[in-house]
Amino acid sequence: MTSYPDDRYPTEETQMFDTAPTAHPSTITGWLAERVADYTERAPHQVDPAVPLAELGIDSVSAVALCGEIEDRWSLDVDPTLVFDYPTIADIAAFLAAETALAA
Repeated sequence: MTSYPDDRYPTEETQMFDTAPTAHPSTITGWLAERVADYTERAPHQVDPAVPLAELGIDSVSAVALCGEIEDRWSLDVDPTLVFDYPTIADIAAFLAAETALAA
């Protein structure tokens, strides 16, 4: 259990820190596969992390929305061109793992 100064209740900031998602590449890959599966209306196990997102059916609108979800999930600022710079789920996951490690 986390202890807080002066026995105060946790603040939104400390709760966010305590519940921050793990930024391990496999965790990120799984989350991205679920999100891409949702956008492309398929099951997550049908999403190959090595296949470019464009080939999976991600269009520009979905790509921008996915970038917004990435920002919200990992509290990072990412450019919507992320999916062009890192075209596969595996590429994006490696990038996000590196970025979250730097932010830690």
